[in-house]
Amino acid sequence: MELRHVDSLAEFDECVELQRETWGSDFSDVVPASILKVSQKIGGLVAGAFNDARLVGFVYSLLGYQGDGLVHWSHMLAVRTDARGQGLGRRLKLFQRAELLKRGVQTVFWTYDPLVAQNAHLNINRLGASIAGYVPNMYGEGTGSPLHAGGETDRFIVRWDLDSARVKWAVDGEVVADHSGAVAEAEIVTLPDPGERIEDIELPETSSVRIEVPCDMTALAQQDPERLGQWRLLVRNAFLTYLRRNYAVQSFHRRSTDGSCYYFLRRP
Repeated sequence: MELRHVDSLAEFDECVELQRETWGSDFSDVVPASILKVSQKIGGLVAGAFNDARLVGFVYSLLGYQGDGLVHWSHMLAVRTDARGQGLGRRLKLFQRAELLKRGVQTVFWTYDPLVAQNAHLNINRLGASIAGYVPNMYGEGTGSPLHAGGETDRFIVRWDLDSARVKWAVDGEVVADHSGAVAEAEIVTLPDPGERIEDIELPETSSVRIEVPCDMTALAQQDPERLGQWRLLVRNAFLTYLRRNYAVQSFHRRSTDGSCYYFLRRP
């Protein structure tokens, strides 16, 4: 597997093909080859993973400014179905990190759906990224992608401080922080109860909490979309409340006893 910058027009076309394979043929926000190519000429990054010259994954980020410093917005990360489960997404992100550090870029932002457990594990535990904010329905409805389950596109804003101690620990494969005792004691504040109204749910102001999410959002969307919608509202309400109270997401967990998945938050 070779990781390198995408170079030729044919390779940019492969990135477009992979977008449609990943987000669906009707996905309305496909980034065309021309924009990918031009972005890279003015400071953006388009990097691909190639297996015998075949593109099997890519990461795309755009150059920007925040305050007086350079930042990148990582807009897309995609891996072909037959290449998943091999850590390729993480390898692409680490390639991105190494290349951007060479350019003097210290911070990268991106978004992901808080209900996608696999992405939560990658972003928080394996990359050491931090949650900077929660945006309800960020990209709107009707994107045409089956990955969005036909509903609202709530997103976390993720901040990746490339040279921070937290990121270095995660990159080296170490535990970002061991909160095992506190995690076990923290109250779970999102458990969908049919018929329960969001406004009736009490969100305690304890030192730490767990916010549970579905472990397989895609399967739940197919089996019980109404229940997924309830999860969405519960998780949205909990995160907007706790982030407003200055709690911070520390880690993401899958409990071995029952397979449940949850974020661990604590107040600084």
